[in-house]
Amino acid sequence: MLKATEEEIEKVREYFEWQAPDLEVTFMQKVYSEAILNTGHDVWDIHTNKDRWWVITGGTNLYSQEQFPNMDLALTFHIGLILRIPRTEEQQQDDLRILPFGPVFDKMEEAGIAVTQSHNLTDYQAVGVRCREVLLELISVVQDAAMWTETPPQRANFRAWTEVICNNLLPGDTNKERRGALKGALESAWTFSNWLTHSKSATWIDADMAHSLTQHASGMASSLILRELRGVPEECPNCGSPHLEPEQGENTAAPSVLWERPCCADCGWTGRPVPVLDIENGQPIITREGEESDEHGIMTVPLRRILKPGDPPIEPLKKIETGPPEPVVYFAYGSNMSTVRLRKRMPSCKPLGIATLPGYALRFHKRGMDKSGKCNAFASGNDNTVIGVLFSFDPAERAKLDEAEGVGSGYEHVMVTVINDKGRRRKVLTYLAAPDYIDDSLRPYGWYKDFVLAGGNEHGLPPEYIAQYIQSVEAIEDPNKTRDKKQRASLESPG
Repeated sequence: MLKATEEEIEKVREYFEWQAPDLEVTFMQKVYSEAILNTGHDVWDIHTNKDRWWVITGGTNLYSQEQFPNMDLALTFHIGLILRIPRTEEQQQDDLRILPFGPVFDKMEEAGIAVTQSHNLTDYQAVGVRCREVLLELISVVQDAAMWTETPPQRANFRAWTEVICNNLLPGDTNKERRGALKGALESAWTFSNWLTHSKSATWIDADMAHSLTQHASGMASSLILRELRGVPEECPNCGSPHLEPEQGENTAAPSVLWERPCCADCGWTGRPVPVLDIENGQPIITREGEESDEHGIMTVPLRRILKPGDPPIEPLKKIETGPPEPVVYFAYGSNMSTVRLRKRMPSCKPLGIATLPGYALRFHKRGMDKSGKCNAFASGNDNTVIGVLFSFDPAERAKLDEAEGVGSGYEHVMVTVINDKGRRRKVLTYLAAPDYIDDSLRPYGWYKDFVLAGGNEHGLPPEYIAQYIQSVEAIEDPNKTRDKKQRASLESPG
């Protein structure tokens, strides 16, 4: 069993429960790890209430141990599958995230291949030469990417450019240790690679060490430089989350330019977009030749069955919608906690239990279409939590829920991470008030508050939470008597 962080465990668990919602994880452990072409693949052994599975990361997928009883076979199949999967435009844009460091990683890969093929002193020295080329390519790319100083050193002066880059990326006394770590990694890789190039006593271990030092130093430097060039903060300025992901798009005013901005995976905050590629003049990451066809293999998800020769072919899908998979679990924290109310909007909904949303506070300050206060999970950034109810639903009914929530005119749909009643973290769909629709002077109508109370009591929310955040809220009478009567009748209806 290999060591794994809590974050790794929860990430794999979330993935498995998303892919196989009918199974319950009873035990899981990381059993193997391997890196292929600079991509790490961790193998997890998952036990469920029915069977056992492999989950393999690095293009994460899961495989039934009934179909793949041997771990090595599953890993070999997974790596081959990931390398061979046809790449969509969106996936090719993912590759662009390493721009402008593509040449650096190309040379790094060449150095890695040279290590595996080295057998004598000349080969080991050649690895040193390739590692030097990686580091020189790194500072060359950096110089072309931005203006770092008004008095630049000579272009090939690696040590001088290391000093300039580290001082710019990590300035000040507070970054002394960070700056020292980056500078030390770069200088160590440079010194050792130079020594290996001329050493008369070099061994294969020295070649492997030079490659590892160079890979570590160039990877760390590239990551920090990209964050600096693309304006990525250390954490979300809105909610403090470190989970920032790149979001790409085009501007209609300049359709040939690809832009990228940081986006918070927890609260949806977005940063300043910056251009990352001129599409018209750029070279594609992958080129293909030959006639395209719809012939391909489709595996069931989760993979419980592999088609065998002679089985009826699977019809290719036409007009596939692009974008992330539709969420099928919804976190309700206001009036939609009432199953009666929610089923009128989504007949397929089924309650899954209560959950908490940390870092948010329940407020009745979202301006509704009737001008009264509606519930909102407000990002407070402190120890507050919103308690609500998880519902599963048919993705086909998502549009009805969006319409009922007033997406685009009051609420915004977001993915948040909640903790369910079993203590497990899970990414789910919910709705938060748009900033322009927040008014702390608003009060809810009595019938609306009663819906929230009914939902909370129905699903067993903690009495102290109900008393403090729902019952204590001052409500006002709805001046529209017809609407008031209709809503209260709906509340009293058994469904």
